Amino acid sequence: MRIDERIDRYDNIELAEMIDRYVRGEKARAIYKRRLIDRVKFEALAEEFDTSVRNVQNIVYRAQEQLFKHL
Repeated sequence: MRIDERIDRYDNIELAEMIDRYVRGEKARAIYKRRLIDRVKFEALAEEFDTSVRNVQNIVYRAQEQLFKHL
């Protein structure tokens, strides 16, 4: 099953709750929520969280891995 198909089964409130439950690290949770739920681009997230685009991409990838184990 594709990533989009897994995510589309849940509304934003459910996704936020699952991110809070399964993704480790406060900053990672905040970044992943903004990316997944609010659809904020990597560049804007990097600016918002005062980090590099590459770091944001790594955080999102790791958070995605943590969450998808439970979907």
